[in-house]
Amino acid sequence: MKKSRYILAIALFITISFAIVPPAVPQIGTYQFHGAAGNQKILKVRTANNASLEVVFGPTYDAILESSFGEGCLVVGAQKKSLVTAVDFQAIDPLTSYPATNFTTDNWKWTTGTFPGTPDDVTGVNVTSLYNPNNITWVINFLFTQNVTVQNAAIYFAQLPTPVDAYLAELIWEPKWSNVGNTVVHNAVALDFHSLFAFQYLANCTETWTYDATYGAWIGYKIEANATTIYEFSVELPALPGIPGYEIPILMGITGFSAVGLIYLVMKKRNK
Repeated sequence: MKKSRYILAIALFITISFAIVPPAVPQIGTYQFHGAAGNQKILKVRTANNASLEVVFGPTYDAILESSFGEGCLVVGAQKKSLVTAVDFQAIDPLTSYPATNFTTDNWKWTTGTFPGTPDDVTGVNVTSLYNPNNITWVINFLFTQNVTVQNAAIYFAQLPTPVDAYLAELIWEPKWSNVGNTVVHNAVALDFHSLFAFQYLANCTETWTYDATYGAWIGYKIEANATTIYEFSVELPALPGIPGYEIPILMGITGFSAVGLIYLVMKKRNK
């Protein structure tokens, strides 16, 4: 369990640290990524019902959520910032050799105050996002003998290309997982396990990950139980003319896998 939570903590920097990004350049295939150095994203905690979260995740709910999102993620009003420092639209995923876009970001921790002038969280986070969604399905099938969830494929869900809805629709999802337009929805049932067995759901709930339809940015995460939102954080939009207003719910939550873990599993498979 401790090892799983350590992996989840690393996944935080891969999933939460991508900004909303206006410009696009000629790229590979059907889908197009967006991004530029200097783009930033600020996330804000909107709702955190501790009593209801304990019903869904048990008495260690705070550790589960903080393993996914970082310390401070349960404080309503807290904000977290990421800044894109470089984008490579012609990258190759080092794990699979598939065509990809590579994003590098610096990050700031959750705070209810002013962000410091320099990053106080991990810097130089370097992650690739794949152009072909079928490649994600193949990797997850190969590694886990499962279909796709946001939990088992977290490293590929930090930033999506557009059109988002078409990209998500091409993925082969595990039962209880689906995409609805530019969102990913997980209908968890009591006693279900996290895809990688990091924890168990103790009550029915619905998790939603939302992506901006124009730029593919991951902009929020929400948990609902008994038709009530019990946890949510979403993007706090900067006042930039190139970024339209959004109808937001969610971000990444209760994620599951890190680049370190994926590298380990790929190498283990190849060495057999």
